[in-house]
Amino acid sequence: MIDSIPEEQIAYSNLTEMEKELPYQLIGVGCDFHQHPVDRPFGYPTYQWIQTYKGYGILHMKGDDYRVPVNHGMLLYPGDAHEYRETDEIWNVHWITFNGYHIERMLHKLGFDQSGVYPVSDASLLSSHIHKGLQLIRQGTALSGLDGSVLIYQFLFDLYRGVQIGGGMSKNDKASRLKPVFDYINRNLDHVITVDELSKINGITPQHFCVLFKEITGLRPMEYINSHRIKLAKDLLLREPSLHVSDVGKRVGFDNNSYFSTIFRKFEGVSPRQYKDLH
Repeated sequence: MIDSIPEEQIAYSNLTEMEKELPYQLIGVGCDFHQHPVDRPFGYPTYQWIQTYKGYGILHMKGDDYRVPVNHGMLLYPGDAHEYRETDEIWNVHWITFNGYHIERMLHKLGFDQSGVYPVSDASLLSSHIHKGLQLIRQGTALSGLDGSVLIYQFLFDLYRGVQIGGGMSKNDKASRLKPVFDYINRNLDHVITVDELSKINGITPQHFCVLFKEITGLRPMEYINSHRIKLAKDLLLREPSLHVSDVGKRVGFDNNSYFSTIFRKFEGVSPRQYKDLH
């Protein structure tokens, strides 16, 4: 049983030359692990999945900090500089490392195309694979490498199933999570808004944010922002007819008049000036 495994169990595969050519390779496993601070300015040579089951940690990556609380995990690509540490609380995790020539392609197909922190809707499903990986490596049979390859293949698909943007929340709950973002957009339509600054409001990676945002709105963040800017521009064109078209664009966050006209035409089928003349 999983509960019988002692704390801080770690094991690494001893792959044969043939097994090192497999598309999916189980490299290492850590179960019930007390995670100490790690600083890797040059990244790690394999893929890592590190899943919190007690306390929480902080991942520092690309200049930003991300919380990794219970029922969250961080997927780290090889070579990506990163640093993670526990907080005032003890940080306990399960982790698994893997490699193989097909891993990157598979992760991209499943939507995990960069390092990041993700909520886990079925933590026990992923943990079960990690504990099974420990048992496989410890058994050390002639087929352990092949069995480990199958395990990683299954793990990746269950990572896709078990890691859902927003976890198991209802759509209303997910929309509530984005409310601060919507409020920020409405307050700043007349300024430049980037995906990076919006993702920081929620404390998640830009990739994670974009998936969550599209799930809720059906639009990419900039599509949503531009649709609201064009709606506001239409109102200004009719309500303040003395305004020059370029001034209208600036009032709704477009510094470039040509870009404003292009986006306006994309949404309305006519240029801002034509829209103004028609109405």
